[in-house]
Amino acid sequence: MIYFVIALLLGIAQQTNAFMFPNITPLFWHALMLGWITQIIMGVSVWMFPGREKEESFQLQKWSWLAYGFLNVGLILRLLAEPFVNTSELLIWKYLLVISAITQFLGILCYVIELWPRVISKKQRRKQRKASR
Repeated sequence: MIYFVIALLLGIAQQTNAFMFPNITPLFWHALMLGWITQIIMGVSVWMFPGREKEESFQLQKWSWLAYGFLNVGLILRLLAEPFVNTSELLIWKYLLVISAITQFLGILCYVIELWPRVISKKQRRKQRKASR
């Protein structure tokens, strides 16, 4: 919800020219699409696909937590660094932007690692249950 509000405020500022700074459009789209929509999709898909084991609790889903952490750290770094990349001569902003891209990629990778084993057919699931008995 926080990213939605940030995207909403950035979108309003962009349309009204009330608060213009460089690179406001990429910030708007990153906050909306990665911060809001992608995280909703990821959360619902982790919730909807059954866990690997019944004993596996929410706290033990380390790849989901890592995905959440990496994606949010990357987005926050992006929101901080993006406005200063073209306006400042300091290289730290460019490094932060690269680090944000890497952490966002790691977040998506952790999500895939968490979800991929869950995406199996009913036939494969039955085979796994029979093999574990």
